[in-house]
Amino acid sequence: MMAQRIATVKTHRTQTAWIRQRGQAVAAYAILIVVVALSMYPLFVMVLNSFKTDSEINWNPAGLPEEWTLASYAAIFEYHGGMWVNFLNSVIIATISTVLAVLLASMAAFAFAKYEFRGRNVIFALLLATMMVPFEITIPPLYIAFAKLGWLNTYQAMIVPTLASAFGLFLIRQYMFSIPSALLEAAHIDGANHWQLYWQIMVPTAAPILGAFAILHFLGVWNSYLWPLVVATERAIQPIMVVLPTLRDPVIGFLPVWGTIMAGSVLATLPIVVVFIVFQDRFMASVVVGAIKE
Repeated sequence: MMAQRIATVKTHRTQTAWIRQRGQAVAAYAILIVVVALSMYPLFVMVLNSFKTDSEINWNPAGLPEEWTLASYAAIFEYHGGMWVNFLNSVIIATISTVLAVLLASMAAFAFAKYEFRGRNVIFALLLATMMVPFEITIPPLYIAFAKLGWLNTYQAMIVPTLASAFGLFLIRQYMFSIPSALLEAAHIDGANHWQLYWQIMVPTAAPILGAFAILHFLGVWNSYLWPLVVATERAIQPIMVVLPTLRDPVIGFLPVWGTIMAGSVLATLPIVVVFIVFQDRFMASVVVGAIKE
């Protein structure tokens, strides 16, 4: 009898623990669903409004379109000669900036992670300290410098300030510390030079973190607004994020054309989604490696 009571108590405790765990899991999923719904709602409204007329958006901003139309998307290619040029500007700026920033940050991270030289820690600390300086403080001197160089209203004015990323340097350097130095030593014994050590060993090995940084950097440059607004005053050179908020009704002059703005926002979101899909495997790999790193 005692053994049966003990077994019954254990079974009851097991069932109670299982029910508690299931309840906690259901509550956690419910909270996550609510958070996801709140996060996706603005995107959902943006997509819906891109298929409405401007007048319908004013009185029906959150509901389904009563009459679906592609007029707003067509207006993107008609407004002031077409905004496809500004969209192309964003692609060029973000792509070139991302490629060069990943290259420079990874080369610098390789040097700080695997080479010993005088003042290494001091220089690295100074570079990290620049992360605490708000970018807005650097705008006046940068603007004066680029004005003297004659770089205003050029691609290089919007690309060059984004190339040196202290955050990317720190992120990649911490990852490269986990790569065994024995790989480099073996390759060096086989006759590999410094460039071969970097390009043939470090880059493939650090590909997950390079992909993660590429996504973050591309996203930051693509969404940049303040600096391009300052240095690019000519419409032909402005990126799409600077042009979208300026869209006004060509007849009235001061009313925003919300349908065209929403359609442009949808198209401006697509490259970000594409970049994440292309690099998502490396991004998730970097997250997993960081989670299990000892």
